[in-house]
This record gives sequence, C-alpha cells and structure tokens, in this order.
Amino acid sequence: MGINLDKPHLWKSDIIQSVDLYNRWFMDFAPKAFRETRISTTKSVEQALIDTNYLLDISPTALELLM
Repeated sequence: MGINLDKPHLWKSDIIQSVDLYNRWFMDFAPKAFRETRISTTKSVEQALIDTNYLLDISPTALELLM
C-alpha cells in the first residue's frame, strides 16, 4: 500500500511539497539554458493568461494576438 493511499486529506499538501521540491531542484541544478527557458516560458504563459482574461476570452482574435 502506498504511503498516503488511505489518507486523501494529505494529498494536496504532499503534491504542493513535491512540486516545490522539484522546482527548487530544477532551479538549483538544471543547466542554465533550461532555467532561462523555464523562466521565459513562465512569463509567456502568465502574459497569455492575462491577455485572454484567464482563458475566458479565447476568441480567434485574442489567440492571434498571442502569436
């Protein structure tokens, strides 16, 4: 049986901790190019969410502006 298989109330916390651990590892040990690309991509996604009103406006015109 898995460690938290019978404890779903702990899953959200475990997932958050796991993602945080991966992100810290990635930023500390991944090659510089990967880190820079990750930062750049994150900014692009953030801007796309803002530009589409958090995906509430995904019209063809709005999507064309993202290109």
